[in-house]
Amino acid sequence: MEKRSEGFLSEEKINQDSEQFDYIIELHGYLWEFVRCELPAASGRLDDYLDIALENAKHRSRIMNAI
Repeated sequence: MEKRSEGFLSEEKINQDSEQFDYIIELHGYLWEFVRCELPAASGRLDDYLDIALENAKHRSRIMNAI
């Protein structure tokens, strides 16, 4: 996951009452759901786990496609 600067979603940069911000929050929730499917004990910062979860899913997919 690409590293973002601290505060990149701050009120000064994006209106937190906007539909766009709501969409970002919704997507963040879906990403956490995906990560927890792959790594049930994951907690803390999403970006600490997303790449690992994605690699796990890709690996499992390759195995399933080889069967």
